[in-house]
Amino acid sequence: MTVRVYKFGGTSVQDAQHVAKVIGLISICSEPLVVVTSAPSGMTDLLQSLVDDGQRGQVFPAISDRYLSICKTFVHQQSVLKEIEAFIGSELQKLDIGSLEHQRAQVMSLGERLMAPVLAASLNASGINAVSLNACHMIRTDQSYLNARVQFEQTNQLVCQQIEPELKRKRVCVIGGFIAGNKLGEITTLGRNGSDYTASIVGASLKADEVWIWTDVDGLFSADPRYHANAKLITHMSFRESAEAAYFGAKVVHPYTMWPLINSNTALRIKNTMRPQSAGTLISNEPHARGDSLLVTTIDEVAIVTVSGYGLIGVPGVAAKVFASISGCGTNVLLISQSSSEHNISFAIPRKDCSQTVAALNRDLAEWMSEEHRVDRIRVFDHVAIVTVVGENMRGRKGIAGSIFSALGRADINVLVIAQGSSEYSISIVINEADVKLATDAILSATSGGIA
Repeated sequence: MTVRVYKFGGTSVQDAQHVAKVIGLISICSEPLVVVTSAPSGMTDLLQSLVDDGQRGQVFPAISDRYLSICKTFVHQQSVLKEIEAFIGSELQKLDIGSLEHQRAQVMSLGERLMAPVLAASLNASGINAVSLNACHMIRTDQSYLNARVQFEQTNQLVCQQIEPELKRKRVCVIGGFIAGNKLGEITTLGRNGSDYTASIVGASLKADEVWIWTDVDGLFSADPRYHANAKLITHMSFRESAEAAYFGAKVVHPYTMWPLINSNTALRIKNTMRPQSAGTLISNEPHARGDSLLVTTIDEVAIVTVSGYGLIGVPGVAAKVFASISGCGTNVLLISQSSSEHNISFAIPRKDCSQTVAALNRDLAEWMSEEHRVDRIRVFDHVAIVTVVGENMRGRKGIAGSIFSALGRADINVLVIAQGSSEYSISIVINEADVKLATDAILSATSGGIA
């Protein structure tokens, strides 16, 4: 059975006008369809305020009114409206608001848990046979409540058991994204913006032909089109390229989305809800029309920390000592670069973590800085950004690095750090944050014709 999965983001279901567009897109799909929905735009922030402030009296009516205003646009049967209203009220009253992780998971998942039945009711009222299913009973995770780890073998079985019979009845299955559950039946979540991940998990489990991510942009571009007029739509790319781009700042697709699909025959397509006629971007294992297009992505608000000293040369365990210290304070390392002489190690981290990280290094490397003199200084460069050029088989394509650095030189941009990891999909540079737009435009201009 050929199956398709549609995922609609928060902007696509933010109000009745947008939901009408979603219903129209669903109505013209001729294949068995599973719909994964996010919470309406802004709802997760509203729920976050509920966790932070606990103001039930102010927040509950706003939540209820938001969903009922959507539902009432399409559902006119009073008995159904009363049923939906009672369901929303019951879910709100059952909320256990608190700071513990299981409480936070219950509250933060509410937006999607309410949207799935509201969308299913709206579809049924519009003449589309639909059923709402609870993702908590299908996406099985470990015992973590937030950013839970998916147990794929059990999940695959549960997804097929619960969704396939409904598809055979020619029903559109609607489930909330981001939501999962553990073996005890408790609600867990897949991390903020995890609805894309839900869609790819379901798509891989059902062996769908394609997963379509409906969002508010036309697809993946060579750079952010809001800031770069010469950015071009990339119509085809590989999963590994897309994962690399997502890691280094491309925000169209959640970084985890590619994982379940890499070893499957299911492709991923990015489409614009408001411009469905646009070609979009097709992401697959073996793109048929890849071309030479490159992406330029950015991570802002970064700091570079450099640990240096001539006493480090040839000394085993230096990197282990440095990164054990970083790990101990919970800092995420975005990029690593080490000089060939082993005289210094540089790494990029989020700027907000800079103070605690440097304090930890000064503490943990104190012996080497005083008695053994292996480390002579720890330097920090803040207000920098990581600019990454992503493309298929970068190492095997001649002239890319030369074109990139020649373009940056002509633009008079100072490169602080260069890194090319073990993957063959990217080259990263660290530059002053103020130079990001100029650098991106220079790279796009130098590589727009493709490089053999």
